[in-house]
Amino acid sequence: MAVSSGQNRGWIYFREGEIVHAESNVSSAGEEAFYAIVSWPLGVFECDLGKPERETIQESWDFLLMESMRRLDSRHGPE
Repeated sequence: MAVSSGQNRGWIYFREGEIVHAESNVSSAGEEAFYAIVSWPLGVFECDLGKPERETIQESWDFLLMESMRRLDSRHGPE
């Protein structure tokens, strides 16, 4: 899946329903790239059936989403 937000570009790859790799032009590959992509305020998503050159993520998609939300919350601090 290709994701774009302004000048930011990212790619998230799935295999059998699990996220196996992510990369972006603003962060390193793997989980950190996934967290960067998810933190973008807006995005355009395009489905792409391409296969990743490597697998950099071993965590489950639900863990990745929960961790993404935790990181976003910690950026904004208590309200």
